[in-house]
Amino acid sequence: CWLMDWLHSAGVDVAVHLQARFSAYEDWFHLASSVADLHTPIFIFFPLWFHLRPSVGVKLIWVAVIGDWLNLVLKWVLFGERPYWWVHETQFYGSIPAPVLRQSPITCETGPGSPSGHAMGSAGVWYVMVTAVLSIASEKKHSSLLTGALHVVLWTLLCAVELIVCMSRVYVAAHFPHQVITGVISGIIVAEVFSRVQWIYRANMMRLGVDLLWTLEKAKRWCVRAEWVHMDTTPFASLLRNLGTLFGLGLGLHSPLYTERKPGRSAPFRLGCITASLLLLQLLDLFHFSSENELLFYMLSFCKSATAPFITVALVPWALSGFCQHQGRKKDW
Repeated sequence: CWLMDWLHSAGVDVAVHLQARFSAYEDWFHLASSVADLHTPIFIFFPLWFHLRPSVGVKLIWVAVIGDWLNLVLKWVLFGERPYWWVHETQFYGSIPAPVLRQSPITCETGPGSPSGHAMGSAGVWYVMVTAVLSIASEKKHSSLLTGALHVVLWTLLCAVELIVCMSRVYVAAHFPHQVITGVISGIIVAEVFSRVQWIYRANMMRLGVDLLWTLEKAKRWCVRAEWVHMDTTPFASLLRNLGTLFGLGLGLHSPLYTERKPGRSAPFRLGCITASLLLLQLLDLFHFSSENELLFYMLSFCKSATAPFITVALVPWALSGFCQHQGRKKDW
């Protein structure tokens, strides 16, 4: 599409300008990209906020993790290019030499580029923290002038942080400008949605007055037989199943068992894959786990959910393809 080529070429021009104009700040851009990673909210911001305001800490984790998951989904859907590979593959420049982009150790990310995960994650996390501070400040009786000044300072700080993060991602040629802008907007939307859905991020501690597993307690209390309480129907189990399924799918599609095999397109081969997959999945479905140890139950449920798509996508075609090749060699003998 000529419009996307034009947008990408304009983004490359911005990256070239940043690399030429701000080369002295390269280390700072690298630091900004590193700090904007998902590692920071989980290992730094969350411990701080959780012990100050538990509800904010848990909200921070939800926004970071769900935002990262949504970013993954969006990348799968949008198939965004990245500057460092687009500039070598595009036909946009024709006979004119393509611009030269410098790469760094953090440039060559392997996933699709749109939207930027660093911009999306940092925007959501900082939005949560800024709104939390403003909410805490509103509980105090301050003058309107001081309150207004605090709003200006905090929102300016958020904008400055996101500007630096966005510039750093474009500078290292990992993203185009429109990808980081989309990431910032998406991250703020995720954080705002979570701020309106109060029950999602409140800590599941009885001392806070809220328990996310309140339905499980009711089921255990009111079910006439304890063995009829299905732990696999809790929201947390559903979340783990969904995550496990996506994990298994991604693992299968990127496994050497899938990527390095020669695809068999014959009808008998496809029928054999379908039959073997259905058989193995039925056998897998026979495995049921005791819910006496809830942690072990959830871990095994995740593994089971991840195993199912992996069997279908990678294991069965690889095994059947190997079997067919072996049979072919025996015939040649």
